[in-house]
Amino acid sequence: MWLNAVLGIGLVVAGVVLLVRGADWFMDSVADLAREFGMSALVLGILLASLEPEEMLTAAIASFRGNAGLAVGNVVGSNIVITTFALGLSALISPVVIGFTIRRQAIVATLVSIVPIGLMYTGSVGRAAGLVMLAAFVGYSVFLVWRSKADLDMHTPISSTSSEIETDERGDESRIRPQRMSAKMRLTLLTLAGLIAMTLGGWLLVEGALKLADTFGLAEGVMGATIVSMGTGAEMIALGISAARKRRTDILVGGIAGSFAYNLLATLGLAAVIHPLTIDMTMRQIALPIMIVAHIVLLILVWRGKIERWVGGLLIVGYFAYLVVIVLPGR
Repeated sequence: MWLNAVLGIGLVVAGVVLLVRGADWFMDSVADLAREFGMSALVLGILLASLEPEEMLTAAIASFRGNAGLAVGNVVGSNIVITTFALGLSALISPVVIGFTIRRQAIVATLVSIVPIGLMYTGSVGRAAGLVMLAAFVGYSVFLVWRSKADLDMHTPISSTSSEIETDERGDESRIRPQRMSAKMRLTLLTLAGLIAMTLGGWLLVEGALKLADTFGLAEGVMGATIVSMGTGAEMIALGISAARKRRTDILVGGIAGSFAYNLLATLGLAAVIHPLTIDMTMRQIALPIMIVAHIVLLILVWRGKIERWVGGLLIVGYFAYLVVIVLPGR
């Protein structure tokens, strides 16, 4: 028993270290990488930060094993973690300033999330619904990329493009292009290294948390909505800390909105395709309403344009209140 506990603590510590280091690498490179690929840092950050393979893998494996409660609890709990604890912790470190462009991303993420939430309230999500949700996520991602390029085209001066062409025509192509390719490769590798480190860190954190939670006697759905979701949401928590220190909270808020939609469309959709999901009453009566309220609060804060430290404190208090409400009935 003690050996299992020590191993669990070791995995948690290793996971936290990888998450923090990976988040720093990611935040340091994503803005420059976006410029290299002709995208906005906000949209690239949303796409990359939202794609959390540890959440998808956790839900997929749980569904494959027939643990529908764990899969659904992980999705719902992760959305609550990122919209309360991750955002609140970032605001406590440094007040979060939210730009106007975040509003559109938040609205789109909300609209595409309505259908999966409605399906969960019916009590089940089948394979056909899962396929539709996966297709919706692909369309959502394509829309973000298209809008990003359209916005950049509107705000990019024509002279900057012609200047690059003139430079190439003067014979500098052999010197300039290899430098740009080298910079692009370096930024790509650093961004990927950050994502890989966060993914591995999240997996280690989940494994450690599960070992430590073996003696708690929690119900399957409650386990997914608390211990597992905190582990899989740890990547966004680490990004929140890094974003606050580096003053890149626009990427954090956009990533949270994108991750909310990603969890409901891609993670839940894949789990349903693997095995039809049944949503228990605890999820429908407690966790789902809390998730919806948390997202509505996020929308209100996005429209306000700023999240002060005291609001961040309230968000964290709200998360711990959620833990009490969800754990007590599940014991």
